[in-house]
Amino acid sequence: MELLLAVIGGGAGAALVAGVFSILQWRLNRKAQKEDNAANRKVADCAARGAEIQELTRMVGVLCVADRTILYDRIKHLAKSYIARGYITVEEQEDLNLMHSVYHDKDKLDGNGFLDNLMYAVNHQLEIRAK
Repeated sequence: MELLLAVIGGGAGAALVAGVFSILQWRLNRKAQKEDNAANRKVADCAARGAEIQELTRMVGVLCVADRTILYDRIKHLAKSYIARGYITVEEQEDLNLMHSVYHDKDKLDGNGFLDNLMYAVNHQLEIRAK
């Protein structure tokens, strides 16, 4: 009888230990799966952000081209109107030179030299008036 109780008790104890280990293993696997899911979400979020950054970079490039084109047109229009008028005010000259510097500067809009001759005429051939 004692032998039977020892065998049954040992079997029950082994089953209990195996059950506890199964539960621990299930919890550890569940925790690892959650961590993997979180890592996968982070990777997916990074990829999505990378795509957003690429699109924003592309749009900034497009907007720089648009700004350069608009500023080119505005400088050309103003310079021609001042030349047609025959004079330029100090304030107009300052504003036009500032626009041309933003348009032409390599660190800003990196415009070409198409307006240089026009700007030379404005700055060196026009009468400058106070107002």
